[in-house]
Amino acid sequence: MSQSQQTNKSTKTKEEIRYENELVKRQYFDYLKESRGYSQNSIITYEGSILQWQDFSKDVDFRAFNKKRAVEFKDWLATRKGKRGDTLSVSFQYQTIRKVNDFFFWLSRQDGYRQHIQETDVEFLKLGKKESRQALQSKRRRVPSMEVVKKTIEGIEPNTEIDKRDRALLSFTLITGARISAIVSLPMSAFDPHEMVVDQDPSNEVKTKFSKRITTAFFPIEYKEAQRYFVEWYEYLKNERGFKENDPLFPATKVENGKENISYYSTGEVEPIFWSNSSPARKIFEKRFKAVEEPYYNPHSFRHLLVKEFMKKPLTEEQKKAISQNLGHENVVTTFGSYGYGHIEESRQIELLREIEAVQNGSGEVRYNISENELQTLLRKVASKDDV
Repeated sequence: MSQSQQTNKSTKTKEEIRYENELVKRQYFDYLKESRGYSQNSIITYEGSILQWQDFSKDVDFRAFNKKRAVEFKDWLATRKGKRGDTLSVSFQYQTIRKVNDFFFWLSRQDGYRQHIQETDVEFLKLGKKESRQALQSKRRRVPSMEVVKKTIEGIEPNTEIDKRDRALLSFTLITGARISAIVSLPMSAFDPHEMVVDQDPSNEVKTKFSKRITTAFFPIEYKEAQRYFVEWYEYLKNERGFKENDPLFPATKVENGKENISYYSTGEVEPIFWSNSSPARKIFEKRFKAVEEPYYNPHSFRHLLVKEFMKKPLTEEQKKAISQNLGHENVVTTFGSYGYGHIEESRQIELLREIEAVQNGSGEVRYNISENELQTLLRKVASKDDV
């Protein structure tokens, strides 16, 4: 670094450094959005990770990054306390360090920064192999049983419009497996009552993951009342409330001013206004589970429940692909890996291997209870356990 560069760097005020840091961060966020196609929610997670770095470094110039600071940041993060006063999880540390690594690697290639930040120094922003493996290990997800979901839905007495909406909301989530962010942004026109199909179309401002268009048919579950509750709700909105095509399928609660405009209260009715985000819908799930004295299960857990239920059936590869596409997945492995077979508990793993039985059919052909691909997947999992 030249003497003039050192002089310019040392004479910068804190305000100037902060301004330059924020400016280059915005450029990075634009890069994530426009070049990588990341959603706003994903970008927010990167912003949070970079803020962790700025908190650690006391907002020093990003150009001051080096391998010594990288190591110190990892140590600092390992001892940092979370909201509950506990040490941050290894998974959180891994994701934070990974995103800060990505930021500084991008920064090392930008004008005005490449001469200050070495790519080899950025490589120090990594956890050890043991910690990385621990962070990436599958975690047991809390998934409700079909009996619990049925109990919760049936526990909603349809006395008001809000009750009917809430019952339809849980029912719809169960029979479609759609993500809650998409559900709360669905217009009436998204549902085809003749084909019983939902068109999750981002061009109609439906908020799907990666802005992907998803065609969803109702899953054929045994609990048929769920479909009936939703269809009744749709017909009620259309025929009795006069909702139009662009009105929300799951409208917000109507509220009115209390006495002297000091407070607000629910009227027990809905109005043709979209929720601004999914928080109100999540609170409905929490409220309805609590009402029947069951623990809260978030909307996304319904997706896992569906996969869990279909895993019990002798599905063909084509049927698995249909289920995967219905959930908006590109790959069957995502559905029956991350959502299904990727989370087999050890006891169940052993049980499955013992249950594999060859059965002779009429032609003498040997058939198996699970496919050859699934068997190989299970065997690889057993092998990976031995490697660890």
